[in-house]
Amino acid sequence: MLILMAVKNGARYLPAQLGSLTEPLRAGWRLRLSDDGSEDGSPGLLRRFAARWPQGQVQIGAGPGQGAAAHFLALLADLPEVPGPVALADQDDIWLPGKLARAQALLSRVPGHVPAFVHARRVNWDVSGGLYWPSAHPARPPCFENALLENVAFGNTLVLNPAAARLVRQVAPQAAGIYAHDWFLYQLLTGAGALCLYDPVPAVLYRLHGGNAIGCSRGLRGWLARKRAVLRGRYARRIDAQLTALLACRAALTPENRTTLEAFAAARRAPGLRRLGTFRKLGLFRQTRQGRLGFWGGALLGLV
Repeated sequence: MLILMAVKNGARYLPAQLGSLTEPLRAGWRLRLSDDGSEDGSPGLLRRFAARWPQGQVQIGAGPGQGAAAHFLALLADLPEVPGPVALADQDDIWLPGKLARAQALLSRVPGHVPAFVHARRVNWDVSGGLYWPSAHPARPPCFENALLENVAFGNTLVLNPAAARLVRQVAPQAAGIYAHDWFLYQLLTGAGALCLYDPVPAVLYRLHGGNAIGCSRGLRGWLARKRAVLRGRYARRIDAQLTALLACRAALTPENRTTLEAFAAARRAPGLRRLGTFRKLGLFRQTRQGRLGFWGGALLGLV
């Protein structure tokens, strides 16, 4: 049972997050900390924390120096050949009690040979404003047709069973250049037919601050910023990066989802009406009404 945490200049946040991991460590989980060239006090904090636990329970390594997504992929690629359950942790969150116990209870219902993963709600925490609000429940069951367009399986809540961890370990070296590791895991695992299990109880306190690798903006200002970014092609570039990796790993997908992936990739380059028709035929969707409107508007303009 292993927790993977990627660290980069997280000294401000690590004491609270590491403290919140005491519960699973006492329950027998191991923790692998990987520092990606921090220039603050993070390395010292990690060493002092590791020294508090039995030798080998908390391990410290080094990241590849290529950003957060590549850092997590490197950790996943370095898993044991026969891994146990694997959980992902961000450096700046605070885990809430019972997170891993609930995930293990859900995964225990799945036959050992079937890949499965748990994702959960989180409590968003606007540090500057002192505001808290829970993430929304998925409106529709998560699936590959949703994963191609967006991520609803937050990386800081993910727990993989051994079969899913083994699949990810095999595929991770091929997934270079992705925009987001958790989005890729959602795409890969649903595409490979893994069971997607949802924990409706918030699992982490998600700290929002200026240094988040991927943030969460609210209100009219956030909505306008996202629409401007779509018009500048940012959403399309992110999908480009994710699809390039998925296509490199397509052998891991089910035949049906491999066909969907290839049809989606081809349709993005097709003329307008043909593009829209193919997207509709494939059953692609986003979870929220606002997201669906944004997707179809972007698709009409060739910005998906």
